[in-house]
Amino acid sequence: MKSGHVLILSEPSSVRLFREIEEALKQHVSRVTHLQHDDEIDPAGELWRSADVLLAYGGFSCTRELMSAAPSLRAIVSPWTGTEGFDEAAATELGIVVANGQAEENTFSMAEATVMLMLACLYSLHETEDVLRKNQARPPYPMARMLRGRRVGLVGFGGIGRQVARLLGPWGVEMVAYNRSAFTDANVRAVDLPTLLSTSDIISLHIGLSPATRHLLNAENLQLVRPGTILVNTARGGVVDEAAVYEHARDGRFAKIALDVYEQEPLSELSPLRSLPNAILTPHMVGQTQEARAALIALAIQNVTRVMEGEPPVCFRNPEVIANWRVRRKI
Repeated sequence: MKSGHVLILSEPSSVRLFREIEEALKQHVSRVTHLQHDDEIDPAGELWRSADVLLAYGGFSCTRELMSAAPSLRAIVSPWTGTEGFDEAAATELGIVVANGQAEENTFSMAEATVMLMLACLYSLHETEDVLRKNQARPPYPMARMLRGRRVGLVGFGGIGRQVARLLGPWGVEMVAYNRSAFTDANVRAVDLPTLLSTSDIISLHIGLSPATRHLLNAENLQLVRPGTILVNTARGGVVDEAAVYEHARDGRFAKIALDVYEQEPLSELSPLRSLPNAILTPHMVGQTQEARAALIALAIQNVTRVMEGEPPVCFRNPEVIANWRVRRKI
């Protein structure tokens, strides 16, 4: 068992997951502390100052000031891919690793769920169910539209975006992608964001949330979207202007929207999105499979234990930190 202190910070929706990780870590690390509220962290307190690793949900605001107050801190670990609350630039300067859960099972699950939502929108799954459940007369003309022959625009082309493209390969679609860094894929053509928005039949979001991407799809550039387009967001709610998305879905510019993420979660009961008949809304869980959960727990444990053993984590966001990290570990 390794000596050291792992500090866990969970939020109400993730307590069970963090509890499972906590119990497993107790077999590997001499001290594990679990807090369930942000306000329990006292930057001047012993718990924070003695922490070697912080295992926290990705939305936790881990600032430069907070990290600077933790002289023993070696790593900040999120069990999920999202790390939007962590100041990664400050962590890198301070020699602190930012690790996340880039489990293959999670990538596949999210990609499969994204394609499912595309098909549910095209084939009017909910409306077709209503025909039977409400004993309605079958409509005189088909409601469904084929995926084959559509242009799919991928905003972001990281692990999940690339896997969505692989899954769509056999469907006979044209694929374009906007990515903030260069990429090469024989089946996907790189385009700028205005081109993607103005020419795609389906817009699918696969980009992380940061100050640079917040409201990347704002009211102004959403005006470029063609009437009848489908929007799927399984990435982060804050990358779109939710009010503008609502207006475009209400007015028909978006024929359908499928959202699993929102600017404020959980989605308010008063949100106008709930009133849209052409919206599929799920509570940030559409890609959470049993297989992905098990893999994320195992990877979080591996990331933490490797750091405690003096090794870099399996998955981390700031590989350029390594030199500073090795210096910090010797302090």
